[in-house]
Amino acid sequence: MPPIRIPLSLPRLATGAALVALGLAGLTACGGSGSGSDTAASSTSEAPAPSSAQTPTIASGSSTAGGSAEAEAITATEMDFSISLDEDNLKAGSYTITVVNNGSATHDLAVEEDGTTKAKSDKVGPGQTTTLTVDLDAGKYTFYCSVGNHRAMGMETTVTVS
Repeated sequence: MPPIRIPLSLPRLATGAALVALGLAGLTACGGSGSGSDTAASSTSEAPAPSSAQTPTIASGSSTAGGSAEAEAITATEMDFSISLDEDNLKAGSYTITVVNNGSATHDLAVEEDGTTKAKSDKVGPGQTTTLTVDLDAGKYTFYCSVGNHRAMGMETTVTVS
């Protein structure tokens, strides 16, 4: 039996070509033009591409004043129901925190000082990562998950910054 061939209609072909052109135009518009504004971007790794409803983004803490040095990178790993940091001796300064969700539930990371939340990431699904940037002065901070009752279930850790 010979294969069945379905002819492409001209309107369908034109629609497909238009979609490809729009996609390429969008990519070109996002190219590096060096227009000056540096913005941080979140990243998702170790998981299939999430739907747009799950795509993690950066939640920025207090802004870095003046021309301060580049933020130090640390990692906060969340599991059901704990948080651990790869650094436990933090010095005052700016930090970019990569939040890694190794748990089976959705989490986020909030940084609290004296009862006030300084910074908070967006929610991140299991197997995903996101980042947030926060300035930490000397003092005590609580890093916690603000999703549901996760904090009450033990998803918090105290950090002393010197």
